[in-house]
Amino acid sequence: MKKFRFCYTLTVWLLLALVAILSTIGLVWNIFNLSQTLKIGGFKVFSYSIIIVLTAFLLIFSISIAVYGKYVVKDGCVYSYFGFVKSKFNIQDVSEITHFKKSNKLVVYFTDNSYTVIVISPEFYSDFVLSLREQNKSIVYNVKIDGEDTPNS
Repeated sequence: MKKFRFCYTLTVWLLLALVAILSTIGLVWNIFNLSQTLKIGGFKVFSYSIIIVLTAFLLIFSISIAVYGKYVVKDGCVYSYFGFVKSKFNIQDVSEITHFKKSNKLVVYFTDNSYTVIVISPEFYSDFVLSLREQNKSIVYNVKIDGEDTPNS
């Protein structure tokens, strides 16, 4: 089993931090409001409770994305963990892996003509490709300069 952490851009880190900060503020504010309305009771207690649950979930989800974003290669599949969201693809369905040099992106193409961009640090591209090719020798690996297949107009 090999693990490869997501390599988020600065913009993604800033957005995750912003979501975490705003959800923390919302959580604290609504706990305060709930404590004030507990004496009164009624519908406001219910609505503040729902908002507290939602902001707490949003805070936990944003933290889990920041901490637990990774690819795991094991048992003939690649598992992608994005916080609580898990997806997988079968390595036998991979037909080609292309490293686009200019944009420095690694793209995995499948036999059904779909593709996915692998979001890991470029220094781990070769390890990722090797770990997939260990389990499927027929995977073609290409290195291209972006736009080299684009005709001049």
